Amino acid sequence: MTIVVLGGGITKDGKLPKHIKERLEKVLQIFRKRKQAKVLVCGRYSFLYPKNQLPKKTEARAMRDYLISIGIPKKDIYLENKSKDTIANVYYAKKLYFIPRKEKDAVIITSGFHLERAKFIFRKIFGKGYQFKFISPLSSLKVKEKTKIVERQKELLKKTKEILNKMKSGDHNFLKGKLYKIKYYKEKRADWVIKFVTEGK
Repeated sequence: MTIVVLGGGITKDGKLPKHIKERLEKVLQIFRKRKQAKVLVCGRYSFLYPKNQLPKKTEARAMRDYLISIGIPKKDIYLENKSKDTIANVYYAKKLYFIPRKEKDAVIITSGFHLERAKFIFRKIFGKGYQFKFISPLSSLKVKEKTKIVERQKELLKKTKEILNKMKSGDHNFLKGKLYKIKYYKEKRADWVIKFVTEGK
């Protein structure tokens, strides 16, 4: 079994925000019960980062380092270091990990506010023949913060459905050459959204 951790931001100095650490601590809880599990951590850094202000390390590498610090062996952790958003997290996870390893089931870890969108993307990109269980840790976000982020995720889910509308379920090759080039990636984001993925605030 594989435990997949989706990316969700990293600061410029390579530190993980609290909501990502919460995801990783949930991984440890599951790993202790399933010692044969492997962990796949996903993410390079957000496509919202200015090209001249990139983080010192990738999200995946920072997550791996944190997992090692809390007791998960390095040999059981795999990195997906290419993706810059959730759609690409899932695309590269399938292409670079699940297909080559012939893995068919996994536990997916992400924050509660991100769960609905993550489920849609996984089902669309992976299609039939895979078994996923989605789990989110308890969140320490304040109610006001969480409400704002949840509303943003609803907007993103709507956009995501528009992006993947013409894609046949399971046809991940539909995204080849399209990531970060379509109109969605060039749209202006609110300052607080950029701060959330680049500063964890």
